[in-house]
Amino acid sequence: MSKKVLIVQRVLTRYRYELLQELAPHVDKLGFITSQGEEKGTLKAFIPKNIKYKNIEIHQLKAIKRSYTGESRSTSLFLYPQCVKIIKNYDTIILEGTTNVFNNMYMVPLAKIMRKRVIWWDAGYSLNKRSMKRKTIDKIVYPLIKMSDVQFAYSTKAKKYMESYMGASNCHLLLNTINTEYFESIQDEIIESIKNRTIDKNNIKLLYVGAIEERKKIKELIDIVIENNENNNDKKFTLTIVGAGNYLYFLKKYIEEKNIDYIKFTGAIYDKEKLKKYYFDSNLFVLPGDGGLGILQSLLYGLPAVCTSADGTEEDYMDKKYILNNIEDFLFLNFNDLLIDYNFLYNKTNSTKYIIKLKEII
Repeated sequence: MSKKVLIVQRVLTRYRYELLQELAPHVDKLGFITSQGEEKGTLKAFIPKNIKYKNIEIHQLKAIKRSYTGESRSTSLFLYPQCVKIIKNYDTIILEGTTNVFNNMYMVPLAKIMRKRVIWWDAGYSLNKRSMKRKTIDKIVYPLIKMSDVQFAYSTKAKKYMESYMGASNCHLLLNTINTEYFESIQDEIIESIKNRTIDKNNIKLLYVGAIEERKKIKELIDIVIENNENNNDKKFTLTIVGAGNYLYFLKKYIEEKNIDYIKFTGAIYDKEKLKKYYFDSNLFVLPGDGGLGILQSLLYGLPAVCTSADGTEEDYMDKKYILNNIEDFLFLNFNDLLIDYNFLYNKTNSTKYIIKLKEII
């Protein structure tokens, strides 16, 4: 039986492509649908210059872009009806879920009419209380999910939510991850880094890596560090911010005006080998706002991380004591006691196991 799989993304990102391309050896044909995305930030489309496997096809479609403000972030939705011509060439359609609902409203019924296998892939909902807006969204996607053959959830929290409120009846936990091959190759270095990490209370080194956007609450983190360093003689912090995005210029100007030298910006760094130095040289990764995979990448490098509630995946990746009520609570941690059960984490997020599980469900 032919296995031709199409993965439909609002925007195909680098981290997503690097993971999912590894499905290619297990199928006859692997396709990706992506819009043109945005010029920078988390919705910047990634089109590889060299495609690793010959049976991969990437369909980058022109799209109508619409801004959308959710409860925890402002984002963009992309409508690309020309995808209709592409669906017919595949057997199984894996759809990015609620965030791509504009396209899914016609893609799901169409795929079912064509007798395609439909898989709905979703992050569920991670806020503690369901808002009226979210209840309305759930009602919209409910019939679409009921039409799908299989559902994937990003996290344990997402799976419970999808089954309770979104109509998921054949839902599998496929814990959100990234390609972990690189981390396998430097595992000895990572374990050595964990053993040798030291803390200087006059220079506790914080790290943030990710998109520089307002929803990430990086300014709030900067203000916490500044206030601490001006008023606390027991602990002093430095902060390195790695990434790019539409909020970067504002933050750099903000720091320049304060004439501060203990907060630095590096710009975007995608090369994992170059990133390694920043993780190995730091004491703590702090995620002040929205996210999830940023936490995972830090932990895979062996660097402890803290956050408040993120996208639900943090409850699968982290010890609960590192999920803080308020992000400023990291100031009061005993930094000498920050530990990672690296083998447990790696076994849980191993991308080879992820692809095998994805292949089996498909």
